[in-house]
Amino acid sequence: MLDPSNFQHFLEASPLPMWVYEIETLQFVWANQAAVNHYGYSLAEFRGMTILDIRPAEARPEVTMLARSEDRIGANKSRLWQHLTKDGTMLDVRVATVDLLPSGCGLRLALVEDVSSFTSMTHALEHMAKHDAATGLLNPQALAHLLDGGLLGARYEIAALRLHGLTEISDLFGSSVALAVAKEAISFLGNGRTGELWGFQPPNCILVASAHGEDLRELVVRAGDFLEKPVRAEGGQWQVYLRCGLSRFPHDGRRAEQIIACAGLAARSRGTESNPSSPSVYTEALGERSRRRRWLAVELRRAIRGEEIEVYFQPIVPAVDNGNGGGSRKYEALSRWKLNGEPVQPTEFIPIVESVGLSKELLRLIMKRSFEVISIHRKHGLDCLVTINVPAIASVLADLPSELLEISELHGLRPDCIGIEVTESALIDDAAHWRKSFAVLRYMGVHVAIDDFGTGFNSLSYLDLLPADVIKLDRTFIGQISLNDRQALICASIIRLAHGLGLKVVAEGVENDEQRKWLLKHGCNEFQGYLIGRPMTFAQVLDSLLADAGHEGELTNDAAWHP
Repeated sequence: MLDPSNFQHFLEASPLPMWVYEIETLQFVWANQAAVNHYGYSLAEFRGMTILDIRPAEARPEVTMLARSEDRIGANKSRLWQHLTKDGTMLDVRVATVDLLPSGCGLRLALVEDVSSFTSMTHALEHMAKHDAATGLLNPQALAHLLDGGLLGARYEIAALRLHGLTEISDLFGSSVALAVAKEAISFLGNGRTGELWGFQPPNCILVASAHGEDLRELVVRAGDFLEKPVRAEGGQWQVYLRCGLSRFPHDGRRAEQIIACAGLAARSRGTESNPSSPSVYTEALGERSRRRRWLAVELRRAIRGEEIEVYFQPIVPAVDNGNGGGSRKYEALSRWKLNGEPVQPTEFIPIVESVGLSKELLRLIMKRSFEVISIHRKHGLDCLVTINVPAIASVLADLPSELLEISELHGLRPDCIGIEVTESALIDDAAHWRKSFAVLRYMGVHVAIDDFGTGFNSLSYLDLLPADVIKLDRTFIGQISLNDRQALICASIIRLAHGLGLKVVAEGVENDEQRKWLLKHGCNEFQGYLIGRPMTFAQVLDSLLADAGHEGELTNDAAWHP
């Protein structure tokens, strides 16, 4: 038999654990100092052990079988093994073995590489790749992978629990506070319950998948009850609001990624006034609206940049003829869009314009068309004022003075022939910001109006705070003044208060003579609506000018830009 002392120097010199064992008995014959140091056994202890003694109990049958098998070399190359140290530490190792010469001596040399640190790091990276770093929950991609793998079976539902207000908390007080609030909600709701998979979709959506729809609905009710009160976290109380959507597999899609998206879409469609304990269930109609919205967003970009959005002009006239009616005109510029010959309502496409960042480009197009109308009036010896709606977007308003000045100079006009309208609901969000912006515009001579006045909760308080020239009474009031005494009283009070503050009042949506007479009686300054005149294209505005001037014949080249 080969004397181990012949290769003792080689064993001792190796920085990796090495040993020799008998193939038949699996008894250790020799171990180097690296093995002694790494495993904690003395050389004498090694010699009293077999290679099974450093293996977990469940692995010993396989080790015994492979130790005497011709497949052991291939098995060692293709897998990790687990070894136990003297103190019970589990190591991940790779093992290489070779039978010692002369052939048939019955001894085998093993070299061991401890890869525990590498596998630990690999597992950590795998965990990071599959989990949201902030909450520790599965990310949507990992959640979808598990669901597509059949972990919850052939049928399941997903609830998307959106915590509205979490983003604002993060923006104002820091992401650590928002994370603490989210974790409080997750902890209360019971992440980790059997039969469920939980995920998190930043910045504010908890995803819960379950094979039992009734469990999800019970979860939504508990979430709604919990979020009725402020969440205590980080030494404060924080109010967030629940908006929940539900989707079903395979009813709403063939892949988990689609089901997650459907649940999120249903949650986003939930109105803020809705009962948070009543989730919005995804429907095909909801999906169709979403697809249409995405399609319109693409088409809008092309239409705006190709100047395919038409601008119409609706007349605004004085309530009382001041003797100068024939020398000046006033209009509101309105966006109109036809896609494939079919009109798309402004209430549908304007919110899309704002959400995809096209507001500035559309506003520039509207200003360009408005100055062209003003220029035509000047050529006919008439003053003209065109009012333009400005979206409630800070970046748009910040660039508005310079944009307005640039376009007015291109047409050889002053900016004071333009009026700016902003909806009252926008003012409620940031009155200080708008007040400063209004002041700059008024310094330039631009007329400023508060549009849709009376629809907000703090309407009257803004009359004194904001440097506006005009308020425009919302059409919902005008339509009711002859039918509802309370609405009429509100309108009359607003008109008196506005006049007391030196503001003019424009009534929108005047559609019959009874409304006109009532508004005239109560001192309204100007009227706008179908009774006064419908929105007109540039060509129709020019026709009106020519008719008033007593001209006949074809339109001039001044209308060349009009489609």
